[in-house]
Amino acid sequence: MEPELAIALPAAGAILTVFLKASPRLALLLGSIAGALAVAAIVVAAPGVASDQLGVMLSISAMSRALLLAAAGALGLVVAFAPSGAGRVALLTWGLAGFAGMAAIAAAPSLDIVIVLTLGIALLHAALAGRRSLAARLRAPALAVALVGAGLLFARAEGPPMLARFAAVGLAAGLVAVLGLLPYIHEFDPEEVTAASPIAWLAFLGPILGVVIVTRARDLVPTAAAAFGAVLIGLGLLNILWGSLASWLTEKGTSAWHYSFMADWGLVLCAFGIQVSDGQAAAVLILFGLLLNRLPLYLWSRRSMRESIQTDRPINLLAAAMLAGSAPFAGFAARILLLRGATQLYWPLALVIGVGLLLWLPPSLRLGRSLGAPHGRQAVGVGIALAAGAAIGLYPQPILSLAGL
Repeated sequence: MEPELAIALPAAGAILTVFLKASPRLALLLGSIAGALAVAAIVVAAPGVASDQLGVMLSISAMSRALLLAAAGALGLVVAFAPSGAGRVALLTWGLAGFAGMAAIAAAPSLDIVIVLTLGIALLHAALAGRRSLAARLRAPALAVALVGAGLLFARAEGPPMLARFAAVGLAAGLVAVLGLLPYIHEFDPEEVTAASPIAWLAFLGPILGVVIVTRARDLVPTAAAAFGAVLIGLGLLNILWGSLASWLTEKGTSAWHYSFMADWGLVLCAFGIQVSDGQAAAVLILFGLLLNRLPLYLWSRRSMRESIQTDRPINLLAAAMLAGSAPFAGFAARILLLRGATQLYWPLALVIGVGLLLWLPPSLRLGRSLGAPHGRQAVGVGIALAAGAAIGLYPQPILSLAGL
């Protein structure tokens, strides 16, 4: 029954907060309770054990379970320590709705249902008030659904081995399209609210989608695992280069953050493409950092970026170090695992990735300064994010064990 509760409780919480928005405190209280109960259901759920209470076999893998807990932690950080004046009820509403969708994707019994759920989430996301047109918001998700659907057709078709390779390419391209990575970058408006922007796909919905599509794709095309991994690595290297350079050179601070998410996803794609245990561990740690560190810091920096405030205080330098993947933060452990896994596969690949990692420093310093001078609740939130990143970096094994690695 736990997968069903993990989906239903946050959905009910989102509906409650919509109806109670006239009473913000009550909305926050009831929404938070619903979210906490959903987290409890995920914690007690046995990874991989199916439940058919609704007539559909639902189960959540260990890796998806770990990332759902990280997403819940990120949502809690963002809502609890939002800057004064921020719409905390709106953040909680859309966060709970997104979390319900993520839980449904994680528990889905097949990739076909994942496609339908992704399209439904895309339609709901496109309905949010934003600065981009409906067509612009739906273009990339629709392309992603088409590419993954084509990959499924090739995977299930009888024929020569080349069809499995076509399937691998379609599935990898569909993953990149739904996330909004190069070469399918979503149209981005720096002034658009975060809930309606492509950041929602990159930083909140994306980790679960990425894990589910990658793991299901490997099961669908086991004979083309090498081709699937090669495509992921190629796309990953492309996004590392483009994302880090664009984050450094672009004029707008919000766009710099957008590109930095793309660069981090480049590392994740490379890690998944390596297909050894160290690579999978690196992917999990990077995704944890994306959810618990980069996403909250981005949201907390938006006000200072609007006011063109940049500071060089110690907290800004610590944030920059965490974003750059420096020791002792989680990104450093992830990068060590990634390089070790790449060395096992093909040592020149480790050299290329190592050179690419050097590109993180200049944009990370810029992003750290864009945080401004946090104060009040926001300062506490930044401190918690830094502490969490350091704790995971110093001792990542509990996170990896939670993810079944």
